[in-house]
Amino acid sequence: MPAAHAELVSDAPQSLHNGQRASAPLSGVRVVEVGRFAAGPACATVLADWGAEVIKIEPPGGDPARGKGVLEDREGPRVNPRFEVHNRSRRSVVLDLRAPQGRAAADRLFAAADVVVTNLSPRKLRTLAMDAATLRGRHPHLVVAQISGYDPGTPLAGERSYDHGAYWSYSGAAALFTGPDGQPPQPAGGFGDRAAGSVLAGAVAAALFARQRTGVGSHVTTSLLSTGMWLMASDVSDVLVTGRAHRSNDRRQAAVPTVNCFRTLDARWLWLQVMEPERDWERLVAALDAAWLDEDPRFRGGDLARLRSNREALTELLDEIFRARSLPEWAARLTEHEIIWAPVRTLEEAVTDCVEHSSAAIVSFDDEFGRRHVSVNSPVLFDGVTPRRATRAPGAGENTLDVLASAGLTESEIVELKRTGALGTAGADAVSPAASTAVLSSREERSDPWGTAMSWSSMTAATESSESAAP
Repeated sequence: MPAAHAELVSDAPQSLHNGQRASAPLSGVRVVEVGRFAAGPACATVLADWGAEVIKIEPPGGDPARGKGVLEDREGPRVNPRFEVHNRSRRSVVLDLRAPQGRAAADRLFAAADVVVTNLSPRKLRTLAMDAATLRGRHPHLVVAQISGYDPGTPLAGERSYDHGAYWSYSGAAALFTGPDGQPPQPAGGFGDRAAGSVLAGAVAAALFARQRTGVGSHVTTSLLSTGMWLMASDVSDVLVTGRAHRSNDRRQAAVPTVNCFRTLDARWLWLQVMEPERDWERLVAALDAAWLDEDPRFRGGDLARLRSNREALTELLDEIFRARSLPEWAARLTEHEIIWAPVRTLEEAVTDCVEHSSAAIVSFDDEFGRRHVSVNSPVLFDGVTPRRATRAPGAGENTLDVLASAGLTESEIVELKRTGALGTAGADAVSPAASTAVLSSREERSDPWGTAMSWSSMTAATESSESAAP
């Protein structure tokens, strides 16, 4: 690797494994993220957690997600935990990619990188000469990883969408979870974005492995729609084979009546998970202190066919049984008899428990200013490797000058970029991290210089005239 780019290599911590030092799996891999909001940045976060060195290219004014999700901390400054979770452990460069000088500077970063992650629309990428074909034509070694809303080659390929649309609404997920009132539920924020980003991170790792054998990069893609269909694959498979969904939102119609939720005496809920009732029936009946259930010919032996034929009656009886004891009482009985179950917890309960028990789901660290950061970890652990130490999300353009210099740009070239405005205000003024974060988080509205705001054109538009887009 050229010495000029040595600073781009990850310095992920090492750990001992079988007596030898083990580096993070993607240590030494260089990633440039050109993304916004959640899907593309989430992919880059996973890659960073796996040891990659990530550089984020932002437009003048910063990623618009900086102004969303800001919370008021009564004992400290305004914070944006949603931006933090999608943008930690990287450096930020502000470049105006609409300007030729900005694109030329970005290309220097691409030349030194292994991977480019983006969720900009294909039309915008072509306008910027940053589409996969053009990038790999200039840099054949690159793995170009791209997330779109809908699938390439389909009538909706050019439509833009956030995960509420392509992943949640259009995929059928919202309808699948709609209750008896007919009102589609709201998904968790970034639900589909992080799922798609995680899928794409796996694809990047596979593409890098393939490059080791072939010597050339590739173009890997996923979409919010395809991700949604994959996560619902059991139900989607039913539709593919029979033409209809078999899942019912009526809990009295559960496919396996002993996999269901039940309300307890103290108005809490638990989820029973007896997936194989024939095998676990005796222990379940004992845990419920309801030997009479097995005496009923409708349920004898936990035969699944019998239980299904009488699911409504069984559900009503189980409702009555579970209402007789509190959640702590049921916890003791079900655990004693080795019945698989879980309490239905509030999000606050779940998070508090993870923090108190040092769950790997939570990552915490102190930044260089002595501030404590607590965030959500990507859900993979590697044996023999100490997880990479996370770092705070940078201010917009906080690292512009250092990164450009590390990519080989001379002082005169950087001065020229400043003069032309290609570095934007943050990059040109080298705003301090604390000031940059505070200023940017206070902006509630921003322009959209990369042209990725949501639009919706005719669903019948010809594929060749449409462009895929990302959230």
